[in-house]
Amino acid sequence: MIRVFVYGTLMRGGCYHKEFLGIHKFLGRGLITGYALYNLGGYPGIIPEPGEQVKGEIFGIDRKALRRIDVLEDKGSLYDRKRISILTEDGKTTRAYVYVWKGPVNRQNKVPFEAQPWRGQ
Repeated sequence: MIRVFVYGTLMRGGCYHKEFLGIHKFLGRGLITGYALYNLGGYPGIIPEPGEQVKGEIFGIDRKALRRIDVLEDKGSLYDRKRISILTEDGKTTRAYVYVWKGPVNRQNKVPFEAQPWRGQ
């Protein structure tokens, strides 16, 4: 099982959840530190930023699902897939893949921690 941490359109209730993660196992909510969440328009992105945190969900998926998400996230062009530590809602730490935005962000579009998770506009 491959763990993936999602923070936007792939979360439960997000526009891509059912198609990409609907049949996969929800492992719980999680929190990453050292990253900030930005509204990029129709979708979110995270970038490394000390002292910031991002809320999201963790799913257990297979390699086929990971490849499909790589295509959705335009891995290598728009996002990089990284394996990082996630704090789970039960206070434990696990490692999971997360998609990190590669482009510039408008600092005015940072999503404050208290306004997360990202739900789009």
